[in-house]
Amino acid sequence: MMELNAELLMGRKVRDADGKNVGRIEEFDVERTDNACLIKAYLIGTSALVDRLSAWSLIRPIRRSLLGRGMSIYRVPWDQMDLADPEHPRLKIRGSELRHAK
Repeated sequence: MMELNAELLMGRKVRDADGKNVGRIEEFDVERTDNACLIKAYLIGTSALVDRLSAWSLIRPIRRSLLGRGMSIYRVPWDQMDLADPEHPRLKIRGSELRHAK
């Protein structure tokens, strides 16, 4: 198990197994335990940022219009992310294998 400050990952560019840019880490899917928070998945992509900001009522109409324009959020399970170098996170899979978040 690796211990890392999640805020250091926010906004980091992520590359896939082929070295291609897939987006930035914008949000985490987290599970809380008694003494820690465990990352279940990383949300990557421009739309992940918009989705996070959509909690503000002013952003919701913008979110609806952007999601129809090819912007997407990728959900990357924790075990598909290589954080050996946290400043340069890398997927263990190809970008074509990414799954869109729901």
